[in-house]
Amino acid sequence: MPRYDFSDFRLSPRRRLLVRGGRELPLIPRYFDLLVFLIERRHQAVHRREIFDRVWSDVIVSDSALSQAIRTLRRVLEDDPRDPRFIRTVSRHGYQFIFADVVEEDDEAPPQRDPGSLAEPRAPMAGLIVTRLRQAVGGTPARWASAAVGGGLAGAAAGAAGGLLLTATPGSGAPLAVIPVLAAIGGGCGAAGGAGVGAGLSVGEASTRSKRSLALVCGAAAGGVLIGLTTQWLMRWTLTALVGVTVDIGGGLEGLVIGGAAGLAYAFATAVGPRRLQLPVLMAFLCGLGALALASSGRPLVGGTLHAIAREARGSEISLAPLGRLVGEPDFGPVSQALLGAGEGALFGLGLAFGLMYRPSSRTSHEMVIAP
Repeated sequence: MPRYDFSDFRLSPRRRLLVRGGRELPLIPRYFDLLVFLIERRHQAVHRREIFDRVWSDVIVSDSALSQAIRTLRRVLEDDPRDPRFIRTVSRHGYQFIFADVVEEDDEAPPQRDPGSLAEPRAPMAGLIVTRLRQAVGGTPARWASAAVGGGLAGAAAGAAGGLLLTATPGSGAPLAVIPVLAAIGGGCGAAGGAGVGAGLSVGEASTRSKRSLALVCGAAAGGVLIGLTTQWLMRWTLTALVGVTVDIGGGLEGLVIGGAAGLAYAFATAVGPRRLQLPVLMAFLCGLGALALASSGRPLVGGTLHAIAREARGSEISLAPLGRLVGEPDFGPVSQALLGAGEGALFGLGLAFGLMYRPSSRTSHEMVIAP
């Protein structure tokens, strides 16, 4: 396997090192792979799609992920995008490594320049971890933002559908105004959950490659827990402070289960190869299954929590008891709670998946893709 010397840099794909003046320059694995690929193909402009196929073949990303990777490489190489020495942007196409004097040598051979550079100690691990986390969270905002949009739209659709069903159910006194209220509540909860899971997936994706699936599940679960606990605290405080109602509201466990299910679906779907419908189907199924388990064990999601609040707040018009009667229960019982929870989880998973799959193209149109 060759190594590449250019300017005062040395790139060793075999050792996974980028060195300058005896000092290792830390790069997260995919950014390192991108630099190697551009240097390998330095005699031509490389299309964005080819880069995604090579560097991000097993993961769902947006164009902004590639743009951030290029910005990071330029910063590390001290390359000015307005007058590039190393990486040139090819408008509406991709990128090209343009430094002319690249020396390619056998990586087993002793170095001809900069002797001892590869023997220097690596950069501090703490600095590498901080770099990876910063690039994961701050460098790919489209991941959590698009996940928030997908989760929010799914939550709003679920809330609106539940409100419509509630108003149409015989014996229900709920007015039509319940529909936008439930849509707004569902949309807010779905957006918050989507943002947390999306951010967790980004951190998990950047943290490791050897145990990627475990990192994705743990990252998504941690993001779900963080959002769940925050939402739990806000709702409890709001209900107690504003209306004097005390309700046992969940959050942390629900975020752990739904986030972990979403992370597992994401890890599996992207590991076996990109297929357009694989991720949404799998994520809807696993999130729905997780929500069903929660609801069956007495841990309701949004709909069940709203029903609990309605029972404590006199005069509330969002009681879901009429929905229970549709399935033969005298009230909003375990069967109707389980069905509603499973539906909420499945819709959230479906919206989250499509949010993660959404990638704005470089043209005016947009497309849904899994790892181009």
